[in-house]
Amino acid sequence: MSRPPRIQLLGLLPAMLKPCGPACAQPFTNRTVDALREEEIRETPPFMIENAERAHELAEVLFRDFGNRIRIEVVGIDSPRGVWLGLRHRVGGGFAVIVDGRDVFRDPKDYTSLKRAVSNALELRPASA
Repeated sequence: MSRPPRIQLLGLLPAMLKPCGPACAQPFTNRTVDALREEEIRETPPFMIENAERAHELAEVLFRDFGNRIRIEVVGIDSPRGVWLGLRHRVGGGFAVIVDGRDVFRDPKDYTSLKRAVSNALELRPASA
């Protein structure tokens, strides 16, 4: 059985997104951390909040369209892995989506192209038994 294609959402993201782990693209929603969440939102630059919202929206749409046939990984560009991915794929700053280590979408606005790349990555995978 082959592993599903990995979709990496790469950007400068608020710290509140990072504890969720690689499969999560959503900030804390637990009431016990409301104060921490509000403080972080107040102190986080607007472009970082926008990156987090874009990551969350893209993850939702990708899960809706592809379900468990893909793996979504949120990567902060300021993490060691994010720096490596940014250099490897020449992303620079901003927000990017990397589809299965091959296709890079910098600041993606057109979901159709991204969806096509994910579909192509799925087609390249051998069928599971």
